[in-house]
Amino acid sequence: MCTNFALVKQDGSVRLAERLGVDAAALIYSHDFRPGATISIVRETNGSRLVNPAIWWLYLRQTPDGLKPHREYFSVNTNHAKLSGKTEYRRSRCLIPVSAFVESQEGKNPHLLKPRDGSVMAFGGLCKEWTDKCTGECVLSASIITLPGHPALENIHRKSTPLWLPEEMYDVWLSPQQQETQIFEELLTPALRTTLLVTPIDRAGSKQPVGETYVVAAANH
Repeated sequence: MCTNFALVKQDGSVRLAERLGVDAAALIYSHDFRPGATISIVRETNGSRLVNPAIWWLYLRQTPDGLKPHREYFSVNTNHAKLSGKTEYRRSRCLIPVSAFVESQEGKNPHLLKPRDGSVMAFGGLCKEWTDKCTGECVLSASIITLPGHPALENIHRKSTPLWLPEEMYDVWLSPQQQETQIFEELLTPALRTTLLVTPIDRAGSKQPVGETYVVAAANH
């Protein structure tokens, strides 16, 4: 998966928040989330499900100015092949709401992908808690789990796709009590859970169309 996504305030974000039992007004909205940005994650802790702000970069480092992304560990994404060694996969999973995301081939020919039905996608992620020594505050960080590329998107981004959670798995994915991860094996097969609108764009930040939008149908691997 590339390194840019959007979450916009729309009916789909309200519906997802209602399904998850969280406040849609607590979500952080932007057309341009980049690595190191503060994004919204949904997690469950101490029996409560909340929207929390998190730095989109799983591994942080302490600096005199606070916690910052650790530049030696580019960790906006976590590859599925490395999940077995991650404590967070067993104990600290989260859900990341996404209205649209950008993919490209080696940084060229970017495309914007979004559900045709206006829904908001729920990407599976990992999160970590840190204590900022400058302030004593708890800071959250997060990454999006990536899977192998999907054949339907081979001409857009052949290397990987984000873990797109099906609705029936939201609750078990967020449950801290679910520490046996074998139940998630089927999720690690890439899938497009609804039909996507795909638009060639000039670049990830501006997302200006440079070609005709076309449709990619929902499909499993």
